[in-house]
Amino acid sequence: MSRSIRISDELAEFADAAAGFSHRSPPQQIEHWAQLGRILEPALSYRAESAIKQVGRADLDAVLARVGSPESVRRTQAIIRRTSGAIVSTDT
Repeated sequence: MSRSIRISDELAEFADAAAGFSHRSPPQQIEHWAQLGRILEPALSYRAESAIKQVGRADLDAVLARVGSPESVRRTQAIIRRTSGAIVSTDT
């Protein structure tokens, strides 16, 4: 089942741009981002989540390095690598 939802023009533009690089439709791209968020959000501390929300993608590595220890950054990266293969779109 699918639903129509309202999103900001800015998010729609980001999805349009990212979808082309990833060979997805814009709705599939937004769903992909949502799946990543569902996986990552519980793994992040409140402090890390707050810091990440305040910066852009280019600054993400720097933020992770400041917020967590090198070991916590490595563990987070390992979780991302391990779970990214399990994310499968249900769109057909």
